[in-house]
Amino acid sequence: MAIVQQKTLSLLAGDLSGHVDHALVVINGQVKTYPIYRRLQDGNKVTIYVYLNDEGDAGLIQTATLVDSTGEALAIKPTAITKGAAGVMIAFAFTITIQGGAQ
Repeated sequence: MAIVQQKTLSLLAGDLSGHVDHALVVINGQVKTYPIYRRLQDGNKVTIYVYLNDEGDAGLIQTATLVDSTGEALAIKPTAITKGAAGVMIAFAFTITIQGGAQ
């Protein structure tokens, strides 16, 4: 029997999701703040979506960073997406796993 149970992994994934407050996205060298659009959790997997819908924010998306309420970066995703007038969805997907140790 595994020491760490699936419920524990699910709780850790939920905790991670709860710490993400907003996203900072670099478009054409300018940092813009975006709210979290959606959070989906399935067991030990969590996906956090950021939706860039502002037509005024067209250009090259260089990075997207998930940030906690204190301003600390939690995850950074380098990109090279060119955004036009249409919206762009950026997804951060995490899977919580335990490796090594006694089972």
